Amino acid sequence: MQVRLQGDTKMWITRSLRPHCPKNMFSNTGIGYGTFMRTNRVLTDRCIETERQRLYVWGRTAAERKMLRRREQAGELIRVHNSWPCYARADSWNMLNPVEQYRRLVRTLALQHPSWLFGDMTAAAMYGINDSLRHMNAVHIMTNRSQHSHNWGSVRYHLLTDAERSQCAVVDGVRVTSLGRTVFDCARRLDFPDGMCVVESVLRNRLMSRSGMREHCQTLSGKFRAKALRVVDQAPGGTENGGEAYTYAVIVDEGFMAPHVQEVIIDQHDLSRSYRVDFSWHTSHGRFIVAELDGRVKYRDPSMLKNGSLEETIISEKEREENIRLQADEVVRLSFGDAYHRQRLIWKLEKAGVPRVPRG
Repeated sequence: MQVRLQGDTKMWITRSLRPHCPKNMFSNTGIGYGTFMRTNRVLTDRCIETERQRLYVWGRTAAERKMLRRREQAGELIRVHNSWPCYARADSWNMLNPVEQYRRLVRTLALQHPSWLFGDMTAAAMYGINDSLRHMNAVHIMTNRSQHSHNWGSVRYHLLTDAERSQCAVVDGVRVTSLGRTVFDCARRLDFPDGMCVVESVLRNRLMSRSGMREHCQTLSGKFRAKALRVVDQAPGGTENGGEAYTYAVIVDEGFMAPHVQEVIIDQHDLSRSYRVDFSWHTSHGRFIVAELDGRVKYRDPSMLKNGSLEETIISEKEREENIRLQADEVVRLSFGDAYHRQRLIWKLEKAGVPRVPRG
């Protein structure tokens, strides 16, 4: 098809010079090309604005929802969660770390549903005390008896009295349970290692003291109080990240003597140098055992590279490990997979001679 631009001009334009549109884009839609372009620009502007507000975009009308689905099919947008029709531009989504991806979903849901109160590991994520990706596939909502419903999809409902619901906090624009209630719920509902990650994060970030958490676990309503108190009482208070906290809890849970965390070792050949080790034991027989958790992120994160060099980082880490081996009787390398599946961790610690706590 050719269109004359001016009456006496020999200049012509063909359809091929138009911006490309998917085939049959306008068929059965009742809109023309110009309407499509205006709608496209509006949605693009909305995407940019929601990104600025650290949110996702969602359809407010049937027409918008249809357009968002079409742009998802074209690969321009990503639907961020199967249970929620919320979208993000693909390039923007891929730049976010998984924790921020989850937090943006929660902020978006909070804006869509102002009356919702989030709790459990969803509230923990907003407080910054949950970085476990395994627990970011669900959204936890606190309800009273009149609002309570059955779990569906990725939604988990939990009962909470109206009195406690009124004591909620607002974190980053999201209504969440109080910090004490959040810690108590996570510690009593999760298994011991996952609960330890939450409690250790609270201590690491100095959000609440051990005695403060203990008081909440003793006074708030809820089952499995002893389970929560065990986590709070046995948290070492010195782990540097969730992986170390989880591994520490598995070691204790499997009956081994609780290790020291982040013990400092002085280099005997150069007293100006020292090293911190993740876990260590001094046995009654005078043996010194060290266990190190693989920190592979230090090789992937450019900000953690020594002088910005992967090669220097690897060499420095090997020198560090060699110097530790010169002073320790046994050095064990552990991975998070060892801790999560447990059996290989047990085998490694037993082989290294880590003592167990006497039964009874």
